[in-house]
Amino acid sequence: MKTPRLNGCVLGLALLIPVVASASTIRHDRSQSDYLSVGDFFTSVGRVNGVGTDPKTGQTINYIASGTLISPNWVLTAGHVVDIAQSLNFTVGGRTITADRWVPHPNWTGNVVSGYDIGLFKLHESVTDIAPVTLYTGSSELGRIGTFVGYGMTGTGLTGATIFDGLKRGSQNNLDRFYDSAKRIFMVDFDNPSPYAYFDNLVGSKTPLYIEGLIAPGDSGGPVFMSEGTGRVVVGVNSFLGANFFDGKPDSDYGDYAGATRVSPFTSWIDSVLYGTYAPTGAKLHDKSPANLTTAIAIVPEPAAVALLAGILFGLRRRHVR
Repeated sequence: MKTPRLNGCVLGLALLIPVVASASTIRHDRSQSDYLSVGDFFTSVGRVNGVGTDPKTGQTINYIASGTLISPNWVLTAGHVVDIAQSLNFTVGGRTITADRWVPHPNWTGNVVSGYDIGLFKLHESVTDIAPVTLYTGSSELGRIGTFVGYGMTGTGLTGATIFDGLKRGSQNNLDRFYDSAKRIFMVDFDNPSPYAYFDNLVGSKTPLYIEGLIAPGDSGGPVFMSEGTGRVVVGVNSFLGANFFDGKPDSDYGDYAGATRVSPFTSWIDSVLYGTYAPTGAKLHDKSPANLTTAIAIVPEPAAVALLAGILFGLRRRHVR
């Protein structure tokens, strides 16, 4: 099977106005409460508020993303979330904590389909009342059900991602296939429950799950959970979004695709950062993503109805673990 063409992608960050975001688009025939209750269950998932530099204008910007506690003072997120940061805050369990260190994977260059869109940041204070997640170390993700959690935009499969409302949601999807032979990214699509929506159900299972959904701008860095044994483990980190072949708009509606960076290939690197054996050697240059990838744009109305852009922003500055 050919790799699906992603006609626009890279979701990453939702530029702030000063509002917060809610997560994932949902089935139009399901209640929002179904998705909100899933989000509430995953207490280790928090909101990332960042200040960074817009590489196109050089201006300071504010953005929202998502992340997951993997130890009392370390958070797992996407490489493009930490890459542009001048400062980061993490809100979890009703508490906001400043980050004092952050680092993307050393092979992260800005190309989301290279499979290195993963990063970490260290909190100034430890979180002791929320249990950190367990990271998956196996290789049996395909064909399983993933639960995607974060603080992105929301809407339905009919409308796509249209609003922010400040709530955490969780949705599910079948982990359909790897992006390519490197097997560092797995892909999902948003299946339409209509039996006549032939062009919205092209990859993997054509039957949507009860709370099927798709990540949206602001969900970048959020986790993908999978049941394993008697518990749940993190198998991926939300990375990018791609448009349906036929509508050409990467807006998280039915038929759109999403990619998540697998965690298991990077557990040794994660341990080296957490336990102080990793020493960054310098800034990485940013390569362009392939021609079939473009920045995902979302329009976020300000209180004065002025629109801001949302999507991945490749940073000019980065701060590394010291």
